Amino acid sequence: MKWLETDWNALLIPEMSLLEGLIRGTLVYLAVVLLLRVVLKRQAGEVSISDLLVVSLIAGVCRNPLVRDTKSIPDGLMIVVVVLFWGFALDWLSYHVPWIRSLLHPKPRLLIEDGEVQRKNLREELLTEEQLLSKLRQKGVESPRRVAQAWMESDGQVSVVKKQRRCVQVQEQLPGNASRRRQAQ
Repeated sequence: MKWLETDWNALLIPEMSLLEGLIRGTLVYLAVVLLLRVVLKRQAGEVSISDLLVVSLIAGVCRNPLVRDTKSIPDGLMIVVVVLFWGFALDWLSYHVPWIRSLLHPKPRLLIEDGEVQRKNLREELLTEEQLLSKLRQKGVESPRRVAQAWMESDGQVSVVKKQRRCVQVQEQLPGNASRRRQAQ
C-alpha cells in the first residue's frame, strides 16, 4: 500500500524562503518579458506576449508541485502569485508610465500609405509582402491600391483604413482619359 502513503511535510511545508520565491519569480518573469519583447516583437498576434508568458510560466511552475518534483504546494503557489503580480504590475505601469509603455508596447508602424507598400517597414517587421496581402484579404481588401493606410499595431495585428471608393476609381483610370476622371470627381 505504498501508493496510499503521503509525505505531508513535503506536500505542505515550503522549501524556499519567501524572499527566494520573490526573487526567483521576479527575475524569471522580467527576464522573459524583455527577451520576448526583443525577440518576438509583435509576433504573438491576438494573444499579448504578457498573457502568453503568464500562462506559460504558471503552467511550468505548477508542474513541480503537482508531480511532487521537490517543491511543495506553497512553493508553487508563491511563484504563481509573484508571476500574476508582475503581470498586473507591468500592465499597470505601462498604462501610467510612458517609458515603460514604450519599452513593452512598440509604436504602430505604417505598412501601406495611399496604396503604396512601405517595403522598408515590412523588412523591419520581418513581414513578407505575401503575408501582408494575406492580412489584407482577411480584412476584405483585394489589393494594396485600395488601402489609404495599413498599420502594424503593437499587438501584432494589421489594421486597415480603406480608401473611399471614389478615390480608387480615379486612381484606376488611365492617365490619358481626363473626361472619365472629371466624372468620378
